[in-house]
Amino acid sequence: MNLGTLTRGLTLAALTALAGLYPFRGNAQEMDLSRIGAFESFGTGTVHSGAPPKTLVDDDQAHAVVLTIWNSEGDSKVYWKPVSGGEPQTTVIQGSGVRAFQTAGLFKIQAIGEGDHEVQYGYVVFRLRKE
Repeated sequence: MNLGTLTRGLTLAALTALAGLYPFRGNAQEMDLSRIGAFESFGTGTVHSGAPPKTLVDDDQAHAVVLTIWNSEGDSKVYWKPVSGGEPQTTVIQGSGVRAFQTAGLFKIQAIGEGDHEVQYGYVVFRLRKE
């Protein structure tokens, strides 16, 4: 087993364990995990309604992003661009959950709704290999 395969396996195991800690639903795009080339970044943050979207990825590379929303007083909107091409997309996430996205260099999150809503999130970004 090479180091890349081991790293991908350990990363997937960690994400699976992390998702198991949160008692909420999760959704994901179909994703070919063999395309993961390298771990790129991770972090946590908070966004508030009325504020501009928070940019997590802004380049011209393909990425896989695993987004965990663990505390949400409202809905979240995610802006992303499909790896397969086409126009940028938006996805509204209601409440808490885990979602996975494949994006072509654009990924932003924003709290939406009227009033002062707060959304707390964590994320992991992986660089995808070119096909």
